[in-house]
Amino acid sequence: MKRRGFLALALATPVMAAPGGLELVKPRRARFEEVGDAVLMTVDLPELLLTRDSDAMASLESAFRTRLDFEITLHRAGQSEAIEHGWVIVFIQWDPWKERYMVETKEADRPATRRYFAGRDDAIVAAVRLDRVRIARAGALERGPKAVYHATVVGQRNRIEKGLLSPEDGDGDGRGQGRDLSVFSRWVGIFIRATQSAEKTVAIKTSPAFYLVAR
Repeated sequence: MKRRGFLALALATPVMAAPGGLELVKPRRARFEEVGDAVLMTVDLPELLLTRDSDAMASLESAFRTRLDFEITLHRAGQSEAIEHGWVIVFIQWDPWKERYMVETKEADRPATRRYFAGRDDAIVAAVRLDRVRIARAGALERGPKAVYHATVVGQRNRIEKGLLSPEDGDGDGRGQGRDLSVFSRWVGIFIRATQSAEKTVAIKTSPAFYLVAR
């Protein structure tokens, strides 16, 4: 077994929907890696900046800076309290003088990085991808199939208000699928309230969940 590998489990992920069938929280396939003592995740949220969104594209092509906020939470299955909570901020902007797009990414506790793209669509793909983002220390997680983990990500475009997930919404440890669904439903309620604070809000839960392979 390669050191970077995780063994994924095909666990069911509930999809919460609003009246009328509007999907609020989407299961999303993600890639997890172990590199040294870091657990890294790669996942895409293309819904945040769709090329068919005429208003978003008009703003981008007018050289206005677009901001994308990502809030990432790692949970162990059956427990309501988050193990890790992090964030990533991405800016994407057209530079009319140099005729290129700039994508700037800032992770918690890391310096910002900048990339440049000649094409708009390539810049958008880079902006909506969380590429090998550190979500936990491997040493802080248990190994083996009895310790199953998943991540939730809330992405917002041009967020107005700070603060999305309230610490008061957790109620301690729990066990079992019933506890998972209860916690997940409460988390969806927070997400619904948050949709009023940004131009666009997307929430995902990684599926399948994963566990850290024993060495």
